[in-house]
Amino acid sequence: MNKCYISTFCIYLQLVCPKTTKLMIKNLLLASLLLLNTYSVFAQKNADASTKLIAGPMLSYIDDYHAQMWMLVSKETETVTIKLENFDEDRNQELIFNLKDEKSYNDSRWFDFHVSDYNKGDEIPLVLTLEELIPDTEYNVEVYLDSVLVEDEMDIYTPRNYLADTYFLLGHSLNLSDPKDDGDGILDVMSDVESDFMVWMGNNVYFDTNESNSFRSMLGKYKQIRKREKVNSFMKLMPHIAVWNQMDFGYKTADTRFALKDSTLMVFNLFWPNAPKKVYNYSFKDVGVYKRYDYEDVEIFMLDNRMFKTDLITDEPHLLGANQMNRFINEIMGSNASFKFIVFGNSVLSVGEDETPFTDYSEEYDELIRRLHLSRINGIVFITGDTFETELLKEERDFAYPLYELKFPGLSLDGSLGGNFARVKVEGENRKRICTLQVFNELGDEVFKKKIHESEVSY
Repeated sequence: MNKCYISTFCIYLQLVCPKTTKLMIKNLLLASLLLLNTYSVFAQKNADASTKLIAGPMLSYIDDYHAQMWMLVSKETETVTIKLENFDEDRNQELIFNLKDEKSYNDSRWFDFHVSDYNKGDEIPLVLTLEELIPDTEYNVEVYLDSVLVEDEMDIYTPRNYLADTYFLLGHSLNLSDPKDDGDGILDVMSDVESDFMVWMGNNVYFDTNESNSFRSMLGKYKQIRKREKVNSFMKLMPHIAVWNQMDFGYKTADTRFALKDSTLMVFNLFWPNAPKKVYNYSFKDVGVYKRYDYEDVEIFMLDNRMFKTDLITDEPHLLGANQMNRFINEIMGSNASFKFIVFGNSVLSVGEDETPFTDYSEEYDELIRRLHLSRINGIVFITGDTFETELLKEERDFAYPLYELKFPGLSLDGSLGGNFARVKVEGENRKRICTLQVFNELGDEVFKKKIHESEVSY
């Protein structure tokens, strides 16, 4: 109701009710104007608060009791409130994060540096840990910035306590270096494919030589990508976990000699909150961005092929490094998953198109294959992205099941609409699970499909 309508109503009231006093009309007019002004102030406050949410919220790691949430907000934001309501509405939570107290929302040893006024700019990436969740529960999520609702269409599904079908998407090489690039159009197609979560395999951001020279430039590039409408919509659709590769670690051939690898790790962790820090309290000196993620009876091991990579001309060249290798072997030995997917930037069983194949690091490669065999680990499938052509490699082994490696091209290698993504589906009865590997093009057409039975990758 605007002021014109209020005045017209008062004139009408005096005509139909002649006994209405001028004082009554005056009081009605004043009350109406006061209500209108109050509504206008409230509406303006809501509009101001909604603009504080720049990108997200995005969910990342989810287990039985925790979840990670990411969002990009304006520097004027003071508090973030997360309200969780389970489906039965019998156990609700309210989590409040005070952005003036940095330890309230991001317990990171890098934090004091990367949120300084010099580095953060006008837009602040937040990592929020949601705790005390319940297994096999669906939560509706409401997000408030400074007490104003900005998101109410997000859900969290904690892992189920029964065997169910599992789907997840995979993609790499989202090259959006130019703001005019339309390579993110493939994300619209991916949004229509059923999936529980998304795995980003690396080259998720492309740094050029200038952008990889400072933390601020790297931070700016991540913000630029996340603020794109299609990217933001896709990120909000499902949980996401990620590892990196050459272009989002540094620039092309960057390895252990890269001087800003700690800065690269800082910005990566600000935008990919892969796991609750109290569960995975890793540092780059140990395992970099190595990630283990379990969901139902599936486990994904995402290997860091950049932080510990040395030049092949060194005396003892390595790609994974001893600490990461040991951590990986110990964790995969303890896995009871039907299928164990090893995600890696380099080709494993063959020569790659752009990267040095893992086989060139012969001693470390032989050690990996030997330890996997001696531990009699079932269900291994490699998934890599160093290729311009989709293919499924199969390597026979003596006294062991064959190793499979799925390779497929990236989402938008040249920044234009024309790429590929993959989906993995695991279904079937206990101990008779079936893994279906699929690759789709930018139109959503299936270009490859292969089923692998659990018995095929078992001793």
